[in-house]
Order: sequence, then C-alpha cells, then structure tokens
Amino acid sequence: MMITHEAEVQRQHPRYRLPMKCLYAGTQVQVIDLSIGGIGVRNGAFDAVPGCIVALTLIFPFNGYELTLPVQAEVRYVNEEHSRVGMRFANVSPRQHNLLRFVLDAYLSGEIVEAGDVLDVVSRRNEGKTRDVPQRPKPQGLKENAFHYGRNFAGYAAVAAVTLLLVGFIASGIFQKLYIIPAQSAQITADLVTVPAPSSGQLTFVASGDEVQAGEPLLTIQGPQGSNSIVIDSPCDCIVQARYNRASNFVRDGAPILVLREKTSAPYITASIPQTEVLRFYRGAKAVIEYADGTTVRDVQVERLPTLPDNGAGNGRFLVKIAPGRELESSTIGQPVSVVFDTFSGSSVGSAATKIHAGMSWAGSRIASIFRGDGPGVSQDAQATVMADDKRIATLK
Repeated sequence: MMITHEAEVQRQHPRYRLPMKCLYAGTQVQVIDLSIGGIGVRNGAFDAVPGCIVALTLIFPFNGYELTLPVQAEVRYVNEEHSRVGMRFANVSPRQHNLLRFVLDAYLSGEIVEAGDVLDVVSRRNEGKTRDVPQRPKPQGLKENAFHYGRNFAGYAAVAAVTLLLVGFIASGIFQKLYIIPAQSAQITADLVTVPAPSSGQLTFVASGDEVQAGEPLLTIQGPQGSNSIVIDSPCDCIVQARYNRASNFVRDGAPILVLREKTSAPYITASIPQTEVLRFYRGAKAVIEYADGTTVRDVQVERLPTLPDNGAGNGRFLVKIAPGRELESSTIGQPVSVVFDTFSGSSVGSAATKIHAGMSWAGSRIASIFRGDGPGVSQDAQATVMADDKRIATLK
C-alpha cells in the first residue's frame, strides 16, 4: 500500500492506494487512489463530464468477506494526459463517513477486521449528545420571590445608574468644552482715583479721615530747600480707599499718596477673558461668580462688553465689567473671585431651547385657562357679570 500527500491548497484529505474494487453500472473501474473525501479512477470506463454525479459501488476485501459501500460521487476533473478522473463524494451520510474512515484506518494499521467490528461502526452515531444544563429552581414563596426579583431589579438599577453617570459625565464634558469659558483672572474693584505727589518733597499734611469732602485739603507737600508748599484738594466727596504715605515722609515726584473712591461708585467685578473668546460674549453670556466667603451668584449679566484691550492686550486678554449680584462692602475691593461664563443661552441650540420652553409654557397656560373656565368659550360679558355678582355679594356680606 502506498500513501501520497499533496499540499493543503490542492487537496483537503490525504490519498491512499488500497487493494479495493470500484463498480460503475456493474462494470469494474480501476481505482487509482482513495481518500475520505473522494476517489480517483482511470479514464475510459465511462464518459466522465465535470459536474455530473455518478453512482459507484466501493468493494473492500477482508478476511473471508467483502464490504460493499454504495456512494455517489461528483466528477471534479478529467485529466486525459494521465488518464485520471477525480471525483468527490456527494451526499455522504454520517454512517457512510464513519464506515469509510474505519476501513481506511484498518488498512493503515494492518488490523484484522471482523464482520462484527464493521457492524459496530455502522451502528454508531456521528452526533455528540448535548449535555443538559440543569435549570435553576424557581423561587418558591413570597420571601424568595421578593429576594429574587429585588436582586434582579438592583442589578438592572446599578447598570442603569452607571450608564447614566457615564452619559452625564460625557455630556458635562462636552457642555463645558462648547459653552463654558473660565475667566483668566477676576477681582472686586471700583472706580478709583490715585492721587500722586505733584513734586518731590516732604509731606507736611495728609488727610487722616476715612472720608473727604470736595474741596477739602488732601495733602500738603513742602518743596526742597524751603520752596513754596503745594496743597492738593479733594476733587469729590470721596472715600479714602488706600494710603501709601503719611505726613513727614519724603516722596518723589509722581509717587502715589492716596487712592480715592467716589461715594456714589459701587464696587463691581472685572474679569479677564481670552481674546479669542470675545465674539462669543457678544452673542450673549451670563456669569457665575463665586466669592471668597463661599457665596455663589448665578445668571449675572455682563454689564460692559470689551471694546478696547486692557494693558495686558499683548497677552491676548480683554477686561469685562460684571455686576456683583449682591451687596459688597468697600473692604472687599481687591479681593479675588472665581468667574466662569455660560454662553449656552446665546448659542443657536440655547435659542431653540428657549423658544421650545416658551412654547410649552404658553401651551400649559392655555390648557390651564381652559380647565379654569376662562378660556375662549366664556365671553367677556359673562366674566364681567360674574365679577359684578361677586362684588354685590361681597357688599351684602
């Protein structure tokens, strides 16, 4: 017996040359080789056309008997040069497949095959029996049912909660990226006036009170070498916000002496914003302010939009004036605050959401008025009569 192997791309199963016979329509056909998937025979015994299916009878000789196996084979190719016809087994049942494999293994191993062995192989089934998975017992009783369904509900609720948290986290990040602008810096300030030294000299007088009236002397400076004294008067009814020098100090020309704030000037907030975000403020922006004491004020309107850059324009910054949204004392001037700007209301999505909310509010008020009875079905005269009756009843009471 001779075994021939071919490349996997050429043939799926190895071919074996066995001492066997093959009959086609009662005529013996010379067998070249055999495999699990097909058979090769000599050409000339019948008219082989690729694609046609022929009925063959395979005969395997054993000790004292012959095993006959009828099969159907499809002609795959006809090689005239080597006088070979290659056929593939078609419509092979699992039992035929088992028997064919058993015969090939028996020839290869040299075993003596008895008739009982062949019958045992034929009786085998090729399907594996699926193992039955035992089902969980159903809960019995009110307590077990409550525990079972409660556990399932808790699991689903946990998955839903985690999903909602994840979706909320992603949505919050997108919202922050698209509609929230944090201020680069912000502080409480007011309209302040700095009073500088008019010349170099010694301060002989500096106003000591916290408030000064318009026309009152603010400071007196004695020029060098006994020159004439210079007196500076207050330009307004002001509050002394800061002092940089006191009487008897020697100052240079232009050095700051006092910082004044007009009494009618209320503290406000200035915030520095990136220059690239200025256009978004013109479409509508609201501020959220957090003070040093922990107080948070929301939906604060921006009072003055930036038109000119501040001194830090080289850094790409613009100043925005914001109403504080609460009463501020003068002592808070100069304190830093945290400011973020919400531009959602000025965006196209925010405008659409506002319109939808207004429409829903109008529809809700109309439905409520209909249920109250003051809708279109009640005339104005009838309403006036009801009101008049109510007044007359009130008068009688």
